[in-house]
Amino acid sequence: MEAPKWKPTEQEREVMEAVWMQVKGACEKLKEETNATNKHVKKMLLEMADSYYTSEE
Repeated sequence: MEAPKWKPTEQEREVMEAVWMQVKGACEKLKEETNATNKHVKKMLLEMADSYYTSEE
């Protein structure tokens, strides 16, 4: 049985947008201060998300 799809409220969307802007800024700063590329940043974010969500179950 499939779980119902989550539909964020307007307030939740605003929070997610604010958080995304902070993450995006941090990623850009990382790329400016190191030799990291988009590929490196993407891999890092995926590893962090995977680590967080697999430990929460």
